[in-house]
Amino acid sequence: MSFSKAEKEIQVKSTDRVRNHGEVLTARREVEAMLDLVKNESERIDSRFLEPACGDGNFLVAILERKLKTVSSRYKTKKADFEVQMLSAISSIYGIDLLQDNIDLAIERLFKIARDNYKQSLKITPDDEFQNALKYILKKNIIQGDSLNGIDKIIFTQWTLIGYKFKREEYSFSQLNQQAEIMNTPLFASLLNEKGEDVFIAQPLKEYPLVYFRDLGGLK
Repeated sequence: MSFSKAEKEIQVKSTDRVRNHGEVLTARREVEAMLDLVKNESERIDSRFLEPACGDGNFLVAILERKLKTVSSRYKTKKADFEVQMLSAISSIYGIDLLQDNIDLAIERLFKIARDNYKQSLKITPDDEFQNALKYILKKNIIQGDSLNGIDKIIFTQWTLIGYKFKREEYSFSQLNQQAEIMNTPLFASLLNEKGEDVFIAQPLKEYPLVYFRDLGGLK
C-alpha cells in the first residue's frame, strides 16, 4: 500500500489549533499500523468503533474503507443486500471532536467514500433516498462534543440491523463508559454469573420502532 506525502505525515492545520485544542492529526501510515493490530475486527462489517478525538476523520476513513471492502466482496451481486450492509458498516463507526469544522469534514469524507464505493461496486450512482440514509446515520454518529469533560451531554445512537430494518436506541456516553469500565474488570464474569442483578448494564434513554433501511433518510 502506498501513501501520498500528506498521508505519510502527521498533519498540523495551524499552530493556533495545536495550542488551543491540542490538535495533531495522525498520519495514514500510523493509522493503518494501529488498525492492523485489530485487523479482523476492523474488517468486520458490524464491529463498533469509537474515536473520541476524531479530528477530520483519519481513523474513521481507514476503518470504513476496510469494512466496505468486506461489503463489496460479499454482497455486490444483490443491490438490496449491498445497501443494507453498507449502512450497517456506516452505523458501526462513531466519532467525537471538539471542533465542528472537523466534524463537518469527517462526515463529508465518509460520505464520499461510501458513495464512491457504491458506484464502483454496483456500477450505478446511489439514488437520493439511499444517499439521505447514509447522511442521516453519519450525522447521528459523528458528533461535536467534549469526550473528556462533557460525556454526560453526548448522546449516541446504537443501531442494530434486523433483517432489512434497523433498531435505534439512544444512550449517553457516560452510560456506555460506565458499562465498559465494569466489563473490563476481571471480576465482571463472576459478578454477572452470581449477581446479575447487581451489575450495571446500560439501559437506553430512548428506543424507536424498527425502520426499513431505505426509510432512514426521511427520519427527523
